[in-house]
Amino acid sequence: MNKTYKNHSKNKGCILLFIIALVISLILLFFKYGIDSPFFFPKWKHYEVYGVDVSRYQYQIDWKAIEKQGIAFAFVKATEGNYLVDVQFKQNWNNLKKTKIRRGAYHFYRPEIPWKKQAKLFINTVEIKKGDLPPVLDIEVKSIQPKHIGDIKKWLNFVEAHYGMRPIVYSYQNYYNKHLKNQFKNYNLWIAKYSNFEPFLMDFAHWEFWQYSETGRLKGVGPHIDLNCFYGNIEQLDKMTKR
Repeated sequence: MNKTYKNHSKNKGCILLFIIALVISLILLFFKYGIDSPFFFPKWKHYEVYGVDVSRYQYQIDWKAIEKQGIAFAFVKATEGNYLVDVQFKQNWNNLKKTKIRRGAYHFYRPEIPWKKQAKLFINTVEIKKGDLPPVLDIEVKSIQPKHIGDIKKWLNFVEAHYGMRPIVYSYQNYYNKHLKNQFKNYNLWIAKYSNFEPFLMDFAHWEFWQYSETGRLKGVGPHIDLNCFYGNIEQLDKMTKR
C-alpha cells in the first residue's frame, strides 16, 4: 500500500512539474513574440507564402533584412483620396525593386471624393513593372453608402484599363460583410481579420490574401508591421504578377 501511494504521489508530482513548465514556456513565448507567435496564430501556419504591408507609419525600412526573413510579397501605400501621396512610397517602391520581394501598391479610397480624381492620382504616382503585383483598392471608410459602390467599380475599371491588370480589393471581414458583399466576388480579395480563424465572407467569396496581424515584429522595421499570408503557393502568386 505504501509503495503504491508513493508511486501515485510521484506521478502527480511529475504531472504538476510538467504543467508548471508548460505554463512558463507559454508565458515566455507570449513575451517574446506577442500574439503573433505560432502558438497564438495556428491557422496561418498552414500557408506557405507570407507578406507584409506598409505605409509612412513604418518609417525607414530595411527591405534586405525583411527579405532574409522569408517575406515573399509587400503591399505599399501609394495614395489616398485625391490629395495625398504617402511620403515613404517612392523610397519603399524603389528599394523593394532591389530585392526579390514581389511588390504591390495600394490606394486608400475616400468615398466623398470623385472617383476619377482618385484614380488619376494613383495612376500618376504608381508605375507597375514586370513582376509587380496588381494595384490594390483599400475600402474601409465608415462613411461609405450604397450609392458609392458604383463609383468604386468605376475606379476599379479605370485602373484595370490603364494597367491591364484586374485590381485587388482590400477590406476588413466585418466591413466587407456589411457593405461590400455580393459586389466584388469576381475580384481577388485581400481581407483583414486579426484572429486565430480564417476570414469568412457571407457571400462565400474566395479571398487570396489574409491580413492576420497588425502588430507583427520583424527585423529591419519597427515598431510594428502588418503581417499577411497568401492562399496559394509561390508559383500561384507569381501568376498574379505583371508579365
